[in-house]
Formats: sequence, C-alpha cells, structure tokens
Amino acid sequence: MYIPEHQYRCTIIRGKSQTDMEDLLPLYANIVHKYCPCEENTFKQSARKQLSKALFETEAYDGLSDSNQKTVDNHLTEIAGTLLGLYYPKSEDNNVMMVYESEACKHLVDHHDFPMFFKNLCLNFQFPNGAKWINFVKEDVENHLNIKPFCYVVALLYHAQKQNEKVLLTKQEVGYYVLNNLDVLQGKIPCEIVYNRIIEDRKNKVKRDKLSGSKDWQHIKEQFNLLELANIIESDQNYLWLNPSESQAVSLFIKKNGKVDFDCYKYDFTSLDDRKALLNDWRAYFGTFNKELEKIQTQFTTDIVLVGKEEMKAQGGAYKSTVDLGDEGEALVFRIEQERVRNYKERLVNKVLLLGKTKGLGYDISSIEADENPKKPEFARYIEVKSTKRVTVPSFDKNWGDALNITAKEWVAAEQYGEYYNIYRVYFTKTKTIVVRIKNPYKKAETGEIEVFPTIYQMNFGSNVIELRYDK
Repeated sequence: MYIPEHQYRCTIIRGKSQTDMEDLLPLYANIVHKYCPCEENTFKQSARKQLSKALFETEAYDGLSDSNQKTVDNHLTEIAGTLLGLYYPKSEDNNVMMVYESEACKHLVDHHDFPMFFKNLCLNFQFPNGAKWINFVKEDVENHLNIKPFCYVVALLYHAQKQNEKVLLTKQEVGYYVLNNLDVLQGKIPCEIVYNRIIEDRKNKVKRDKLSGSKDWQHIKEQFNLLELANIIESDQNYLWLNPSESQAVSLFIKKNGKVDFDCYKYDFTSLDDRKALLNDWRAYFGTFNKELEKIQTQFTTDIVLVGKEEMKAQGGAYKSTVDLGDEGEALVFRIEQERVRNYKERLVNKVLLLGKTKGLGYDISSIEADENPKKPEFARYIEVKSTKRVTVPSFDKNWGDALNITAKEWVAAEQYGEYYNIYRVYFTKTKTIVVRIKNPYKKAETGEIEVFPTIYQMNFGSNVIELRYDK
C-alpha cells in the first residue's frame, strides 16, 4: 500500500554546486590517478598537500587553520572518496591498508567524459549503501530500504512523459512522493502508482506538506544535481523532465530500475569486522564502471566559443556531439584553423592538415601561424587537441584547474617545436563549446606555470644487466 505521508529522510553526502563539482572533478581524479595505488597514510599526506595548494595556495597542510584543514579533508574523503567513488581502501594480507584508484576514476582520466562519469555514479547508487555512518546504514537496513533512486526517478519521468507530454512533475512532487517516501524507498511501489497519486492529488487539490529548508530539502537537491550532471534530466525552477537527447541512457536507467546490486543485508551489524567490511566493500563496488555505458555517447548541441587571453567570440552555427570525443575535438579545431587561415589568405588554407590518425607525430593538426605571427606567417604551427565533455561551463576563476594526459611522443614534440607547439583544449558543454589554447607548454613546464609528471616509465635494458635466467 502506498501512503504519501510515510515520509523518511534518506540523506546523501552533500556536494558542491554543479559548476564547482565539474571544476573540481579533474583535480580529484588527477590526485587519485597520480598517487594510487599506495599506502593509506602516504595517499592522505600527498593528497592533502596537493589539495591545500589548489584550494588555499599553500602546500603546508599542517599550517592551515583547523577549519581549512577540515575543508581539505572534506574534499578528500567525503566528496572525492565517498560521494564520487574515485578511490577505495583495501586491507592487504599483511594488514597494510592500501588505497586504489576506482574503475570509474580510470575511465574518467582516459575518456574525459564528465556526464558519463556521473551517469555511472547514478547507476551504481542505491539505498541502503555504505556511504553513511554505520548507524545510519543500520537504520536504513532496519527500515528495509531497497531502491536505486536515480533509476526510479528516470522511470517515473518516462512514465509521466508517456501519459501526457504536456504534464511535467515538479521537484517538490518528486522529492515528497518519491525520494522522501518510505514505501517507495523500500522498493514496493511501481512508478505508475506514484504518478497516478500525484495526478489525482492535483485534480483534488490535495496539498501535502512541502519539503523546505536545508534539513528537509538538501538531500533531494543533491540527487537532482547529480542527475543533471549526468545529462539525464533537465529542469527549471520548479519542474523536472528527461533530456530528449539521452534516450539510450534513459533506456539503460529504466532497465536498471528495480532490485539493488549491493547487498547490505548480508552483514552482521553486531560484528565490528562486518561493519568495517560493509563500508569498504561498498566503496569498492561503488567505483566500478558499467560496461553498458561504453555504447552510449553524451549528446550536446552547442554554440562554439573561442577563448583567448583578450577575447571571447562566438563562431557561427551550432555543433552537435555525435562521434568519438577525440575525433570530435580534432574535427572542430581543424575547421577553426581552416577558417582562421582562410581569413588571412585563401591560398594558404591547404596548409592546414588533419593528421590525428597518423601515428607517432606527437600532434593532431599541422597549421600555420598566419596573421598571429606577421613576421613569420607561413611558419608551421603544431596543434595537439585534447577534448572533454562536461555539463557546465568551466569557471576559469583563479582557483580553477584542469588536467590532461600527454604521451611521451607528444611531450617530445612539445620540446622540439617550442613556441610553435600548441595544445588546444576543447570543452564540449551543454550550453556552449569552448576552445582554449596553451602555447609552448614545454616552456611553461620549465617555468613552473604548469605541472607535468610521468605516469608511465619505459625501461630499456640489455643483456649486461640480467642477473638470473630461467629456461623452461
């Protein structure tokens, strides 16, 4: 039986604003990818140092005030670890606690698709879970929670859309009738019944208590934010609806709606070992990556904007994201370079070459300096394109930062071509596509303006160093 008044406040960890979450995500992922796997204490020391530098412009974590230390630790443990699932702890046979990078973090670092990362998070999330203090987990288990809330919301919005495309559900309705309702959270109530009750109450002008204030509303708002960062839903001040360009992802969410994947009920809450195991096992599960998502492309239709130190100007037309992210960014920058050179001299446009499929060059596009270097207009410009997708526009404020992967050959090319080597960073977002340019990254690394560190080392050796050989 479904009773809307059966309210149950089921919280999730509080994150940041949507833009802040996406601005901070590459920072978190870069830290995890850089240091993991490693011992837990080593990870905390290294991560705290880097977060202190990014957030407070100092590497001296111990020198921060208590409140600022608390802020750093909240970013590291609560947000990067527990909410986003970028890493997880694991006790090894020698009782040493290690920290490992999650599959979801590795996929994010490799593919730079932020909405894909949040889709995965939403698909993995459930109630009950191990993302709370153990006493709250115990309370959720005692109340028989059994739901993937994000999948349920998507299924409900899809059902509402099928019934009447002109009728939209409000945030208050989804919050009150679904995400704060014990009957729904227990996995007992089909979304059709919830939808019918909402419409019936509307017709009968039944007014139920609204969720308001930080205590009642924050956990609902956080879940809506995550679904929007996943590019699954859209909203205005009052209403929610499904993103029409994400039909494949919506289908996957509806498919996953139902029984939870992680079994919190198999643990003995009277056992300290079981209580610890539940929290650690959850973290390991939560960071896994859903392989079915690899078949789905995040879809944006946006205007193109070039951002330089002194200008930001719109380029004509809209651009729709439909192909592989790397190819997509290269094709876009290729068109921009063609247009730039054509505006300088039509006859030189054939000097702009798309070479991304040519192995071993260390760059994707060969162009020329044109009007940006009047003394050497036909000198070659070497361009490496790095692309990412995110829902919000990067803030580019003083605390903003980003990270990307550079291969050994790309870095050799950066050193070889110096001031003629450029990285064009492409941000495909929901409202606009932004292209920024980093000139001569090798010099900027030498002067400390950017940080470059190796993630893979190639070791070359000869027979003279072999000390032992087995032939079987």
